Formats: sequence, C-alpha cells, structure tokens
Amino acid sequence: MTDRDKIIEHINKIEQYSRQPGNEWLLEILSRRFGSIEKIDEVYEYCIEKNARDQAQQFYKNFPIQEIIPVLIEDFVKMEFYHRKNSFNEFSFALYQQIENITNKVCSNRKLNESVSKLLGHPAYIKSIQQIDGSWKAASISDRNTTSSYQIARLLWGKEAFEKSKSNLSAQWAVDKIYCVLYFLCYKAQLKSQDYHQFNEYKDLYNAIYQFRNLNHRGAFPNDYQRKIINEIKPQQGVYYFKFMQALLFFVEGVANGLADLDVLFKYAQSQKKITVNPLMVVGKMDLPEK
Repeated sequence: MTDRDKIIEHINKIEQYSRQPGNEWLLEILSRRFGSIEKIDEVYEYCIEKNARDQAQQFYKNFPIQEIIPVLIEDFVKMEFYHRKNSFNEFSFALYQQIENITNKVCSNRKLNESVSKLLGHPAYIKSIQQIDGSWKAASISDRNTTSSYQIARLLWGKEAFEKSKSNLSAQWAVDKIYCVLYFLCYKAQLKSQDYHQFNEYKDLYNAIYQFRNLNHRGAFPNDYQRKIINEIKPQQGVYYFKFMQALLFFVEGVANGLADLDVLFKYAQSQKKITVNPLMVVGKMDLPEK
C-alpha cells in the first residue's frame, strides 16, 4: 500500500467517525482546519469513488476481452455510485451497459455465431448421470438428450423461436442476444434438465434489467408488460440490487469461462448437421368470436 493509499484510508476512517451521532465536534474541527463542509464532502466522495474503482478493477481483472475493460470499469463505478444514492433505475442502466457491452463484443465472434446458427434446432438438454451419492454428473456436450424434442431455440425464445431462428446472432434483439450468450457461453451449451429453473431465473433477471434500462429513454412510457415487471420489483428493490449484481457476476464469470472453452463448442457444432427449428404446433381447431 502506497503512502497515498494509507492517507486515503485514514481520511475514510476519520470521515466515518465524524458522521456518527455525538461526534459533530470532529466535523467542526475539520471544517475549521481544512475549509467548508462541502470541501470535506468532496474529499469523501473522492475516496468513495476510488474504492469503487478499485473494486471494479478487481472485478474485471481476469476478464479475457481486454479492450473493453476500461469502459466496463467506468460503468461499474457509475453502478456503485447510483447504488449508494439509492437510484435504482440509474443503477440498473449502468449495470445493463456492462452486460450489453460484453454481449455485443462476444456476439461479433465468428465461432460463436456459427455455433449458434448450427445448433438452435438441436435438443436443449444434455444427458446427466446420477451418481451414488445422489448428485448429478454432466455428460459431455455431444451427449444431447435426443429423447426430448425441446429445441434450444424454444428454450431461448419460446413461441417466437421459429421466426427468431431465421436471423443470425448479430441481428437479434438485445435481450435475445443475452439469452444466447447465457446458454452458449455461461452454460457452454451443456444445460441439464435439472438446470431449467435456474436458467429461467437468470433469463427473468436479465429481462428485468433490460426493462429497467428502457425506462431511462427520454420520453419513454412503460407499457403494460414493463409496468408489471416494475411493479413486482420496486417494492423489493433493496433485494434486487443484490439480485441484479449476482446476475452480473454470473454473466461475467460465465462469459469468461465460456470463451475459454469456445473451441470445444465450435468443434462440436461443426460436426453437426443444421436442424430446422420447428414452427409452433397448434393442436385442434378453435372457433373464436368475431370480436
């Protein structure tokens, strides 16, 4: 630790102590000695920002896409600033910008694009083996669960899977690209059926982050779908600060690990035939009223 860091650490401790009830005398002494209360607040804010920047640098220290790390760090610092200010919408926006930056970068990767295009029509799950202790051991990426007709595209996009599968990865909507990155990199295209609920929980979190991001557009008014999500989260936003940050952590670590094994995914995809995504099946006939 440098002398500068030690001094800042001492200032932080003094500042925190001075703000405790009954210690106003210390704040007065500091004000007389060093200037106005506002100046002390400026120093305090500087120290807080430095701590946030140190955390951001540690958070992205081992992230493999080096060229975007400086921007990721700046957005992380903004995210922490708005967290401390309890500005949930702005916090969500700064957090989303990190996910968006990473997503756009990895979705320009040729190997990932070709792998996604080749595999969207393949079974969503791999087989898993239950061990003696009751835990589940994942099979390899090539051990798809062919007994299920549930395709990857359907897992990602539901009833819109057929139409969305016609576009390449780079042309998908923002949140749809995030779902692809979640499946193909964070889960390495090796989702077990037991992972289904966790996978969808993360999908819901990234969708919620995306919807709160959209609230930051000037003149934007939430539609009924957005309003439903917002009304569910706002009363619990103290909890969702941490849920959203957990989603960011999972995404960053998942992308780093997935990129490290991208050649495995690409090699497997190259060995497979492309399967068309099935259109949504309609069973029977329904007579609807004219209205």
